[in-house]
Amino acid sequence: MSSEKSSVPLIMGIIGGVIGLPSALCAGACTAGLMSLSESAADAGEIGSFYLWMGVIGAVIGLYAGIIGKSKSKLSGGLFILGALMTGITMIAGNMIAMIVLILFMIGAGFSFKNAKSN
Repeated sequence: MSSEKSSVPLIMGIIGGVIGLPSALCAGACTAGLMSLSESAADAGEIGSFYLWMGVIGAVIGLYAGIIGKSKSKLSGGLFILGALMTGITMIAGNMIAMIVLILFMIGAGFSFKNAKSN
């Protein structure tokens, strides 16, 4: 068995983080804008902020997971899954870019767990 660890988690973390940040901005702004047109306009800013911060925090967690992918593989895999779930929540707001981020983070999680087994 080879002891060389894959760089895929780092690559998935960087790409997912870079795509995830503008995706989060879109989710927050789009949700706030659409909610302001509905009857519950008073809550529009709060709901938009929720989706914005879920996406931003998810993207940053995924980026960090990629950075530690070789040194702390099991933690990296868990953080990738957490980042994917947080980013995936923004898909409720119609944010389909988040699906790309979710897929990238899940691929990163798989390779992180594979790296953990190659110790």
